[in-house]
Amino acid sequence: MADKYGNKERREFLRYSYNKPLSYQKIPAGQDTSFVSSLITAISKNLSAAGILFVTNIGKLPDIASILALNLDYSTTSVCQEIEKRALIVDNKLIGRVVRIEDNEDGTCDVGVAFVTKSDPLLKNIKAIENLIK
Repeated sequence: MADKYGNKERREFLRYSYNKPLSYQKIPAGQDTSFVSSLITAISKNLSAAGILFVTNIGKLPDIASILALNLDYSTTSVCQEIEKRALIVDNKLIGRVVRIEDNEDGTCDVGVAFVTKSDPLLKNIKAIENLIK
């Protein structure tokens, strides 16, 4: 299957339209476990078993490669079982890493997040992440 530019689709998982509100918190990486951002709201655009794309205000933009705890109602989607099989879920929040940020030139940005998998090296810090989220 090709995209609108004729390039072959390289995504492993099919993306589904998913236009729903979500909230997220930025989790510190590495040794800094003293700060978790306040809850930020956004609107999702699409969802797959591997990640999510959402729109947020440019003033509330997470950094590229930052770790987020995403609060969204994925349980009603057709990819729910695939997500639960692959993704790290802590306290009913999906853990993801920001992999793409694209300016929409209207005061908003699209943010691409890849879900952290259960085999990710980040898991060595799982206790610290759990403590920050709770």
